[in-house]
Amino acid sequence: MDVKGKTELLFRTAADREFLESLQQFTCGEKECLSGPEHRYNIYKAAFDKVIDHATLYKMLLTSIKKEYDDFIAAVKTNNQRSKLAHKKLKAMETQPTSLMNFQRRAGLLYLFLYLGLTFSESLNPEALDKRLLFLKQKRDNLLSKIKSQYIPRQEKDALDFKMRTSLNQRDALILENNRLQRRFSDLFNSGEYEAAAYHAAKSPHGVLRNMETMMRFKSVSVYERQLPPVLLFFQALMLSAQPGKQVPGERMSLEGVRCALQYNYIQLATFGVTQQRLSYSEELGDMICNHGDKDPRIADTCLALAQIIFTACGAVKKAVLSMCRRGLTSGALEHIYKNRDFTVEDLIFVLRECPSLSLLEDLTQPYGGNPALLSVGFICHYLLSAGLEDLAFQLLEKIYTDGQGALQQTILDDVMCSAEGWSEIAARCVQRERPQLAQGIISTLLSQPGAMCLPQEQESAKLMEHVFM
Repeated sequence: MDVKGKTELLFRTAADREFLESLQQFTCGEKECLSGPEHRYNIYKAAFDKVIDHATLYKMLLTSIKKEYDDFIAAVKTNNQRSKLAHKKLKAMETQPTSLMNFQRRAGLLYLFLYLGLTFSESLNPEALDKRLLFLKQKRDNLLSKIKSQYIPRQEKDALDFKMRTSLNQRDALILENNRLQRRFSDLFNSGEYEAAAYHAAKSPHGVLRNMETMMRFKSVSVYERQLPPVLLFFQALMLSAQPGKQVPGERMSLEGVRCALQYNYIQLATFGVTQQRLSYSEELGDMICNHGDKDPRIADTCLALAQIIFTACGAVKKAVLSMCRRGLTSGALEHIYKNRDFTVEDLIFVLRECPSLSLLEDLTQPYGGNPALLSVGFICHYLLSAGLEDLAFQLLEKIYTDGQGALQQTILDDVMCSAEGWSEIAARCVQRERPQLAQGIISTLLSQPGAMCLPQEQESAKLMEHVFM
């Protein structure tokens, strides 16, 4: 405490100022040898006593204050001791079940040690001796079995202990290294060096910082100086630091990164990641790229090409074929269909429903490379008429009809997937849509077959019944 300046008003006499200086010297000298909180308390307690002894007018007041202060400290110490005692009792109570179990186990062992075996009378009885011998042999066999099944050599235990210690030390070292990497990343990120932070995170060992949490942290940055957003800097660093097909970002990170690239109109980043195999492919990723291409016709073909690569890699063959058809690559789509034996009729119908194409429909209903046609004309036309795609069905029928006389008739006769009743329904639909030439050609072909006849006209429409149609 400084005795000069404003404090001179409080200590007007020379004796008071001399006392204050001596008190200050006392406290400063004692605090240089502090050994704990208790020692500090004793120093200030002694200083307080000196103040009381020196005071005259306020001696009673200071004494009362010191008493309350001492009572409070004593109460705190008492409560602290009680808390420690209660904690020890609680800990002892928690260990009681374990102690009891250990005592019981020890009692059982001592009982076995105290068991002397046979009595004197039993030791003279041959039957009792034989029974005792059998018991001891069984006990020996049990002990030998336990040695093989429940015990291992001491050397193996030492080796396992050493391996465990090595693993724990390695874990501790990795934790320290991870903390160092995270601190370095936080320093770069907080200082606005987003590009350096992005490459630091992307190249972190064992992928410590290559996770969704880091990506969302970059995504949360809304104010930046560079043209490329920080989240795309991180996404770009992830792809550049990965090897093709190895250590690529996971499906969630790939999906989020491509979504951000498309959102900021950086299709080239998505193109690099897909074509160079720097992403994890998924159907959801392909669907997202396709949907983005539908919204922006300028990059629609690029998006379909990228989606085709993704769908092919994921095994989503029907979506890959659909992407090719939407690009106009019907020949390539047909070759892809024939090469994939798992491609079903339902998949073909899915492609036609999503991308109605007369050229693809013609290819599917004609032989290809020495293989029979995948679909018959009658089957697919009957399906298209019932699925609301009658225009495509009529285009196919009219194309066959205009190929020359007898082409439609031969198509109907060679059709093994559609019955005569199905063709009669197609003819009835042709009549309803005012295509009499097609209807007449179909009906004439069906009526020319043995065992076929025309039903009465008062029915809803003229149908054909097939009796014998081979």
